[in-house]
Amino acid sequence: MQLRASIIKGIAALLLPVTFTACSKSFVDVTPQGIIPVGSYYNTEIDIKNALNGTYNSLRTIYNEQYGYGELPSDNAQTFGESEVMYGEEDKLTWNATSVRLQAAWTRFYATIAYANIVLDHVGTPVMSDANRANYTAQAKFLRALTYFNLVRMYGAVPLVLKEIKTEAEAYTYLRTSADSVYAQIEKDLTEAAAVLPASYTGTDIGKATSIAAKALLGKVYMYEKKYPQAESTLAEVVATAGTLLSYDQIFGLGKDNNKEIIFSVQYLGGGYGEGNTFASGFVPQPSGSTIISVSGGSSNIGTKDLYDAFESGDSRLNTAIGIFTTGTFTYYYAKKFVYATVASGSEGDNDWPVLRYADAILLYAEALNENSKTPAALDQLNLIRVRSNLIAKTGLSQSDARDAIRKERRVELCFEAERWFDLNRWGIMQTVMTAHKANYPAANGTIGNIVSTLNLYPIPQQERTLNPNLSQNLGYN
Repeated sequence: MQLRASIIKGIAALLLPVTFTACSKSFVDVTPQGIIPVGSYYNTEIDIKNALNGTYNSLRTIYNEQYGYGELPSDNAQTFGESEVMYGEEDKLTWNATSVRLQAAWTRFYATIAYANIVLDHVGTPVMSDANRANYTAQAKFLRALTYFNLVRMYGAVPLVLKEIKTEAEAYTYLRTSADSVYAQIEKDLTEAAAVLPASYTGTDIGKATSIAAKALLGKVYMYEKKYPQAESTLAEVVATAGTLLSYDQIFGLGKDNNKEIIFSVQYLGGGYGEGNTFASGFVPQPSGSTIISVSGGSSNIGTKDLYDAFESGDSRLNTAIGIFTTGTFTYYYAKKFVYATVASGSEGDNDWPVLRYADAILLYAEALNENSKTPAALDQLNLIRVRSNLIAKTGLSQSDARDAIRKERRVELCFEAERWFDLNRWGIMQTVMTAHKANYPAANGTIGNIVSTLNLYPIPQQERTLNPNLSQNLGYN
């Protein structure tokens, strides 16, 4: 469905009557906005706010599935027979250009970008204060940058769309833009957003993008680009101002959203409003019945023994991160950190998805320091996480050993959070790690496919290339 479906059809506000819903628990409006003709929309400040909330809202569908692309392909997670039909390609590394889920991801990303572009193109029209206009603009830029960051990590070079598209013919003018150029635009959006956004919000605005979130994401972007000096300076500021390290059991669980360790999260709302997530029902082992939660599980994002074994003895995070369910010859190491027992019927979870956490920023900062040959300072940052986790501090390590220690810490700290696959690829160790994983920890269901370097990027979906033959394909795919 190329950009016609990904952008034009995905942004009904351009061509069809539109309804926007808001995003987080704190600023969800479950009252229908009504069906409003496009010609009379975007003419008031309320219209712009609703459009911006619609952009936040679209993140829910993205992050409800993002673990499938950032976690399941890695050595951290796996499928079982009951989840193979949905996520087997990701688990077995056998995806291809016709994979339905990769097409769906592409469509979701470009719909979100389109929503952000609508805000940016129309925010200048209504009467409002300069401060509000600047704030709405900065939030939209953050959301666009976050979405392009996901796109470029998954697909590499992608069409770079920075304005609303009004015709199908216009959509076909967009070809793939180099990953470097996409990253440059992400940097620009985040730099501009960070200069305007407030450091925090109160009341009903809690959960929206802040200047700290923009800087934290920018620091992570620099790490992916291997711009270590820029990453170090940016993340130093984030670490100094972003938040507080909490014990792991204070971060995850019902009622713990928007805590002091969360820099930015996707906000979900349970209760039958269509604003919840499927994490609890999806991640619980299907054979567990109602022994863990009251609704049926789907066995998605199940941990591997490889991951379980990566936790050191005495690590206080383990019991919060991973639950164990055994049946017959199978042991399920499920993502307990996203599961709570009282998820309502309809499987609508209320807990949020952490996109940026303080611990993530600290570990990225440690990595940047180490790559800049400041290993003792890097270990100081690493040890903030280790001591908080009831582990012995690391001292006197070489740069190489510190690099390994930081990488291992990221694995266990951020397990199940859709970071592992992208970390393996940015470090250039995916083939080595996954080959060893395949040899030492056989898949629970079926066999992992051939592990080749071109798996570091997903294919451009075939439907996109059918509609626009001028879109090139990534190496290793037809």
